Amino acid sequence: MSGGTSRRVTPAAPSSRRGASCVVAAGKGSDVAADAESTPSPIASVAAFAKANYFLLGMFACVFVAAAHPSIGANGGPLKPEVTINKLAVRLMFLISGLSLPLDDLRSAVTNVGANALIQFFVFGFAGLVTAFGIAPALTALGIMSPQLVNGLIVLACLPTTIGTGVALTNAAGGNVAVAIFHAVFSNLAGVVVAPALIFFYLGSDAAAATAAGAAGGGVAASVSKLAYSVLLPVLVGMMIRASPTFGASLAAKSVKARLKLGSDLIILSIVYNTFCNTFQSGFGVSGSQVTVLTFTLCLLLTGYKACVFVAARAAGLARKDVVAATFMGSQKTLAFGLPLIKALFGGSPDLVWFCLPVLVYHPLQTLLGSALVPKLRAFVEQAEKNESSAR
Repeated sequence: MSGGTSRRVTPAAPSSRRGASCVVAAGKGSDVAADAESTPSPIASVAAFAKANYFLLGMFACVFVAAAHPSIGANGGPLKPEVTINKLAVRLMFLISGLSLPLDDLRSAVTNVGANALIQFFVFGFAGLVTAFGIAPALTALGIMSPQLVNGLIVLACLPTTIGTGVALTNAAGGNVAVAIFHAVFSNLAGVVVAPALIFFYLGSDAAAATAAGAAGGGVAASVSKLAYSVLLPVLVGMMIRASPTFGASLAAKSVKARLKLGSDLIILSIVYNTFCNTFQSGFGVSGSQVTVLTFTLCLLLTGYKACVFVAARAAGLARKDVVAATFMGSQKTLAFGLPLIKALFGGSPDLVWFCLPVLVYHPLQTLLGSALVPKLRAFVEQAEKNESSAR
């Protein structure tokens, strides 16, 4: 025999191979099980969609229920909406608006004069001027939209910007959130006085007649008095509570803000319900063709508003983050503040639904278009940041 050692390779036992394959199969099985557990069930998916879109679904539900049984929620009905909604809920809505305004955030953006002036011009100047003296006469001359609905477009143009949606979209697109918050607060505070003044200015006798229909005693003095008690006073009370050391910190808490937003949304839905109950009770009066023309017109207006704000902000030399904030905040119109304001002004008018429809349609449109613009505007901001970093 040689001095070298012989080596003999022993093949693995079949049972060992089977064991290893079982382990692999078990691993794959656990991965499949984990994937199955991570995939939400159809019921969970529907529930998640309903939670994310409860407000829009609630609007459709309110219109459907109002059409089925309008006498229940109409003025004079068992729910007594002329008291519970027209007086109590509307005042509570503006109280919540005052409680929700983050006044401390005003200081961080108040010195951004260029962005502030441009955005406020588009919120209260450009939209109203273009709509009242350009769009409205054109629609009236073409005869494709009723005069009452044209007036509703003008009312929409006079409203302040959104409080929550514009800030959220600005944040998602990487814009200047401080500027967005400033205008959410400032324009809604100014809107208490400026929006009704613009509505009376643009609509003139039409606005006076519509407000007189719901104001006891009629006349401008009665309308102003009604506006002060229904809108201005609750907002001021809410702001005072928010500014107090006792309640300020708790009102700024995320959970409290969520409850306030939910309460605000429910009040808006109650106003939508009451408005359409009254409308269906007396006859809707708005044809499908009118709603179609309104939707198409608002799509064009919204796109045009955003394009004009963006171009103007770029031409003014604003920083890209400020341009993003201006694009959202300068073109948005608030439903949370606007619908109760319209209700307070024109609550007794037979044309109330015509004044409400534009803002009801505009609200989901601006959310959809704004969400679609977020990736492009985020890339717009990121490109500037890359250019700055490469230049260093």
